[in-house]
Amino acid sequence: MPEVPSLTTLDELEQWWAAQYEFLKDQGYMLRPRYRPGWKANFSGIFEAEYEDGQHLVHARIIDALRISDSSMVAIKRVKNPLVEGKRTISTEEKIATLFSNDKHKSNPRNHCVPLLQVLHIPGIDDETLLVMPWMRKPNDPDFRTIGEGLQFVREIFEGLQYMHENNVAHRDCSFNNMAMDAKSMYPDGFHPCKPSRSYDWKKRARYFPRTRCPPRYYLIDFGFSEVYEPSKPRPLTYAIRSGGNEPPETKTPCDPFATDVYLVGTMVRLYILDGKPEYDEYGIHGFEFLRPLVNDMTRDDPAKRPNMDEVISRFSDIVRSLSWYKLRSRAVKKNESLFVKPFRASSNLLWTSTIMLARKPAIPSGFP
Repeated sequence: MPEVPSLTTLDELEQWWAAQYEFLKDQGYMLRPRYRPGWKANFSGIFEAEYEDGQHLVHARIIDALRISDSSMVAIKRVKNPLVEGKRTISTEEKIATLFSNDKHKSNPRNHCVPLLQVLHIPGIDDETLLVMPWMRKPNDPDFRTIGEGLQFVREIFEGLQYMHENNVAHRDCSFNNMAMDAKSMYPDGFHPCKPSRSYDWKKRARYFPRTRCPPRYYLIDFGFSEVYEPSKPRPLTYAIRSGGNEPPETKTPCDPFATDVYLVGTMVRLYILDGKPEYDEYGIHGFEFLRPLVNDMTRDDPAKRPNMDEVISRFSDIVRSLSWYKLRSRAVKKNESLFVKPFRASSNLLWTSTIMLARKPAIPSGFP
């Protein structure tokens, strides 16, 4: 049986980040105590994972930090730069993140590409760049409370992918793993990056408000496989890649990459909204079957028979307009919910819905001011 690494010492990847502490501090970013000079664990034994400074990196190439100027939590990502004749070049991820973060795009409410806050170059390291972005959560954590809250997520992801396509960019890896939620409005006191249910200081549970009251905003992230195309030329047919454990039919036969994006985002809705992935403790949600015909068309085996994102948005909008206010405000019940708790949660939700309606909060939240 392999030995479990101790949390009382930094592993090799963590040591790399700890070595950048002074550089990042000079740039205005403060790492957690675990990655500061002279850190020594104040715990030992089987309960070490219950301590704040026992929390190691969630992602090997991404670390959390606080921006010193305003204490907002950011993600700092290591991105490989191709070297051409020994000189630094810009990675695809940096190029596309920079494109959608410029003045032309960043204020557009239909742009759901993750904002790039800063690009950092570490002295002496030419083959890597650090990209600074807001720290985000999984889109479905916490669970959607109403049908309208789930539709906000679907609408913003559809809208964001449509916006990328309008600007001649294919994501190519738009699985659920590459979608995120900016939840700072929901969590005014913040949360811990490694255990989002806890407060940042680890002293209590993180306080949060439902999406309907304090709407979040959803983003597409990770543009490592994305491609920018010349608008004046036909898009080249491209082999699809395996994305989030899903293998589009066109992994063996090249097709329009925009059609593959449609397949992947349709598969995301099927797996994480309609049907779930019980083998990964992800369960579907009752009440979204009205999306099934659209999702079925988006995931047709023949790419030529799939709707494009303009058609997806048009059909989605027609579907939403046909829903009653009661449907939109009804509770989003996960398919694994216990029969014992259902009546209690239904009663609680009815009272909560009344207060939300009195406050004139829309049934489908909007994360854009």
